[in-house]
Amino acid sequence: MEKAKISPGQLFALILLFDAGTAIIRVLATKAEKDAWLAILFGVAGGLLIFSIYISLYRLYPKLPLTGYAKAILGQKVGWFLGLLYILFFIHGAARDLREGSDLLISSLLDQTPEVVVSAVMIMSIGYVLRKGIEVLARTALIFVFVLGVLAVSSNLLMYVAGIVDVDRLLPVLENGWRPIFDITLKQTFEFPYEELVCFTMLLPYLHNSSRRGTRAGFAAVLTSGILLSYSSATNIAVLGTQILNRATFPLLYTISLINIGDFMQRLDVFVVLTLIVGDFFKIAIFLYAGIMAATDLFQVSDYQKCVSPIAVIVLLVSLVLSGDFAEQIEEGDVLLVTVFLLFGVGIPLFLWMVAKLRIIIKKRS
Repeated sequence: MEKAKISPGQLFALILLFDAGTAIIRVLATKAEKDAWLAILFGVAGGLLIFSIYISLYRLYPKLPLTGYAKAILGQKVGWFLGLLYILFFIHGAARDLREGSDLLISSLLDQTPEVVVSAVMIMSIGYVLRKGIEVLARTALIFVFVLGVLAVSSNLLMYVAGIVDVDRLLPVLENGWRPIFDITLKQTFEFPYEELVCFTMLLPYLHNSSRRGTRAGFAAVLTSGILLSYSSATNIAVLGTQILNRATFPLLYTISLINIGDFMQRLDVFVVLTLIVGDFFKIAIFLYAGIMAATDLFQVSDYQKCVSPIAVIVLLVSLVLSGDFAEQIEEGDVLLVTVFLLFGVGIPLFLWMVAKLRIIIKKRS
């Protein structure tokens, strides 16, 4: 592993950008209609529960990444094979987010630019930062959390000044009762985007002094990102209404584009595009870094930097062949959410934790 340390504040920034960075522009829990924001808010409980599994494993093996304690718990051969599957999972996650970010940039700003060019520039930038180390990425995350925070507050103030927010569109609350909310919570918001946090099992060993402050910062980031996603959903509904929202590919982009103050302050959708670029950058970077460190650990590579370029190229190539268009990618993502992501994000970590605890109990009794 790389010799580096990250602080609790840096972990908070990384998780916040990873969790909310791209999900905030997506359409979530649409089947709950006006109460989508409630379903997203209730889903935070699932995020905290999932993250607690990762933290429990981290406390059992504070100096090992997921690929390391998989071998310690299941044995070298089984653990190694499981680690190999996680490399593929991390590469796929990075490729999906690279494709998603490229699609948004092309549809909103760079409609005459080939997708391969947009994707290549982004993955090259990410590869450059990762060569500098996880500490550089973490410090950069702190800066961008502040920048995006200022943009978010400014955008919200301008929406209210422009008078495009109609709270009545959120009423009546619980129009269809609790059942649709609970159904959506269990089927979607309980897992997404929290299952993807399994990437951080490869980063937690870098926490400075394995401090409890660091784990608390992680939980705080998950909670904060969930609240932000819920607020973003409520804002989109209050501005667009459920009918337009359900048809919009990038609802937040459309919401911000409606701001018009005196025919002077308008076309502020660049704020959303900037948010997407930054969020997507960090999400791809963390997926990619997790894959790189997993490969470094499994194949006993002396310097992780040797794996950066090959894996980055693989991610780029996979992103270009993933799906035909954005709608198809979203449809595939809905299937992956309850299959692959559920298995790798929840099922396997939970199984590892149960086996590890069982081994500890047996060892104590013997």
